[in-house]
Amino acid sequence: MKPTALITFLISCFSILSQKPAVIPISSLLHSVSNNDSIVYYQCHVEEATQQLFTASGQTLTSASSKYSITEKYVILKDSSFYRVKYFVSSLTVLPNRKFSGLKVREKPYWNFKLIKDTVLTERALKRLIAIESKGREATEYDFVINKYTTNQLIIKNRKNFRQLIIEGNYLLSKLLFT
Repeated sequence: MKPTALITFLISCFSILSQKPAVIPISSLLHSVSNNDSIVYYQCHVEEATQQLFTASGQTLTSASSKYSITEKYVILKDSSFYRVKYFVSSLTVLPNRKFSGLKVREKPYWNFKLIKDTVLTERALKRLIAIESKGREATEYDFVINKYTTNQLIIKNRKNFRQLIIEGNYLLSKLLFT
C-alpha cells in the first residue's frame, strides 16, 4: 500500500471512530429502549398509484389511478453498540385504511406485512428517526377520523407506551432511513 493511501485510510478510520453517537433526547420513546429490546414504528400515508395485477393465464391488468393507503412497519432493535431495523410493508389498501385509527393498534395477521429489509441503522438514519419524531405533532380526536383526507401518521409503540403523531408534509421513514 502506498504511503499516501495508508495515510488517507488512517485519517478516514480516525474520523469514523471520533464521531459522537447520536444523542437520543429523553422525550423520545427511543430513549426508553434498553439493550436487546425493541420499539415499533407504524407509518400510514396515502399515495396516488395504479395497481398492476398479473393473472395466472399471463394477462396483465392495470387499474385506473386511485388513492391507496400504505402502512409500513419498522421494528427497531437495540444491541449494545448499534440499532438494527426490520422494515415491513403491508399490501396496498383502498381508502379508508381502518387498521390505523387511533392508538389501539393491535396487529392482525390479515394486515399481511412482508419483510422488505433488515439492516443496521447508520448514525445519519438514527438522527433522522429522532428528528421525524420531534417534527410530528400529537394527534387529536379529529385526526382519528379515517377518510380520503387522512394525513401522514406515525404510531410509535414500546410495550404499553404509545405516541400517535401527525407528520405534516411528505416525510416518509422509508426515504429518510434508507437513502
